[in-house]
Amino acid sequence: MKHIFTKISMLSLALLSLSSCDNDDYSEDPIAIATCDDGIMNGTETGIDCGGSCAPCAVPVTPGRRSELYVTNTNASNPSIFKYSISGDSLVTFTTNSTVTEGIYYNAASDLLVQAAAMPSGVLQAFSGTSALNTSTLTADFTSSADLTSPREIAVIGDTYVVSDNSDNTFYVYTLNGSSFSLTATVDVQFPVWGIAFRGNDLYAVVDGPGSNELAVFADFAANATTGTLNPTKRVTIEGIVRTHGLTYDGNDDVMIMTDIGSAADANNDGGFHMISNFSTKFDALSDGEVLPLSMQVRVAGSNTMMGNPIDVAYDSETDAVYISEVGNGKVLGFTSIGTGGNLTPSFSKDLAGASSIYFSSDETDGKTGMASMNKMTQLYTTSTANGDITIYDGSGATLKTVTSGATGSEGIFYSALTNILIQGARTPAAQLEYYSAFSGAAMTATATFTSTANANLTSPREIAVYGNKVVVADNASGMLFVYSYSGTAFTLVNSFTPDFVDLTGGTLRSVWGITFKGNDLLAVIDGPGSNQLAVFEDFLTANTTDGSISATKTIGIAGIVRTHGIDYSEADDVLVMTNIGLAAGGAIDGGIHVVQNFNALLTATADGGTIATSNQNIITGAATLMNNPIDIAYDHKTKTVFVVDVAQGAVYAFANALTQGGNIAPTVNNTLAAAASMYLYNN
Repeated sequence: MKHIFTKISMLSLALLSLSSCDNDDYSEDPIAIATCDDGIMNGTETGIDCGGSCAPCAVPVTPGRRSELYVTNTNASNPSIFKYSISGDSLVTFTTNSTVTEGIYYNAASDLLVQAAAMPSGVLQAFSGTSALNTSTLTADFTSSADLTSPREIAVIGDTYVVSDNSDNTFYVYTLNGSSFSLTATVDVQFPVWGIAFRGNDLYAVVDGPGSNELAVFADFAANATTGTLNPTKRVTIEGIVRTHGLTYDGNDDVMIMTDIGSAADANNDGGFHMISNFSTKFDALSDGEVLPLSMQVRVAGSNTMMGNPIDVAYDSETDAVYISEVGNGKVLGFTSIGTGGNLTPSFSKDLAGASSIYFSSDETDGKTGMASMNKMTQLYTTSTANGDITIYDGSGATLKTVTSGATGSEGIFYSALTNILIQGARTPAAQLEYYSAFSGAAMTATATFTSTANANLTSPREIAVYGNKVVVADNASGMLFVYSYSGTAFTLVNSFTPDFVDLTGGTLRSVWGITFKGNDLLAVIDGPGSNQLAVFEDFLTANTTDGSISATKTIGIAGIVRTHGIDYSEADDVLVMTNIGLAAGGAIDGGIHVVQNFNALLTATADGGTIATSNQNIITGAATLMNNPIDIAYDHKTKTVFVVDVAQGAVYAFANALTQGGNIAPTVNNTLAAAASMYLYNN
């Protein structure tokens, strides 16, 4: 239950007190408590309003709620931990020997304050018994080993302390044993790290880097944290964020908050934060690589917010208050009455040069990390050009159900559990997009009726890729990419593009076929005889807004492919999979699968026009595979299984252990599906 008095009175006390009185307005008598405070810890602050004047209270009053902000800084000339009492408007400054610190945590039950010190020693420092101290100099009671280079954040569950280190993309995992830390694992991850937070046993981590608005989760982290490389369980995009750094999760309100620093070059004006309410429901419904739409979030940003580089965030579930450490403008900020967000003015503002990490502590909020993700599910949605059936399999390849759609032949499919909708590209009887609402309720062998359609200029759709409420359709006959938005009741054509590699008249026929999103970037296979090429359109939806010809940011080849059609990318495993159909006219078993691990690094290292060598791939091909024309593909990062639909064989195949098992191997799943055309793997 929220404390109404706290919400209305205590959070506004600081502003009221600063405008109405100063340090000489009240007695220092501990019985005669002042109605307002001056921002200095002197043992008399309570946060209690004694009637609106600056006279002392005539009778003893109950002290205000413990609500403390712990903030570190990167200002080498002021190596301190700053402790703000929100309800008492007070400040305690703990001076330490660490000149650069990022990462702070306080355990009220054991009265232990811990910070990550980058300089001079690169250690975790623990300070005992700080609750009874006023402004003072602290000496660490104990420290960890000197492992850290550039720590950014601390996340704690039980006696497990995790530190994200940005210098080497590493999580350092420590166990607190009474009065000592022991390093138990050094976990390498595939992306730059910054903010981290626990939700139950799951560790959430922002994906740092220019233009990165992604959030990753490592399920049951402490149990799986062993020295070596660990891939996330899921990685999704948070629409609307330019670049993220800080995050916090509160299990009381089930809210996730992430900061947006905007452009790193603008440290003063373009920052903000995003609040995601009902986070568990929304995040757990997202498939790996999917997008959480901005419409399902609350964004706070604008000139009034004073946010330019909000580097970290904390949250008080009792007052629904968000606290920000703003390193660009050198401030600690608080926001209340957030509502629908927008250009809000802070209700709490304190100057602090180099403000870096922030942690909120109160009796009501400490340790409330909520429950880990539940109801994990893998489902494969497939279409056929022979009929309008949508056949759904589970992760083992077993058929769950078949639903008859409004099409008589379709290619391109997408399902969202977040909104319970299915979108497919119909080829016959009319070339159009079809949108099915409440799709999970469709019964076995039922006939589903589409809610809305869009057929503007489509002639022969091959694949669709979805980003938020945008649907990109690759139309092979026209060689065009069509971008639609969907609202649940209608599709709207936003843009139509012709990639500059398209050639429908010359001797080297080139068109579009398979497409998929990799974060904000669109990956598109270049279809045509002898084409093994992949085109990359960076920031596809924002960089291309005018109809007409567009150019790929980079085009590369995948060695060993004769002709490619299908493509999929796993955000969680950083794995690219593409199909090789071999000779399109043949009846030979000449198809294959190409699996590229560590794709992001290889893509960066491969110049425009270059090729990823076969030595960097795992290739599955040969007579035993039964593949003739594998037209589409999907990758299950949980089981490392690759699924393909083979239109010539009329089959759905699966190949287990596809990261390591290659060559001429038999499929582990072989399901008959006439004219199998496209697939989408929902994998939350």
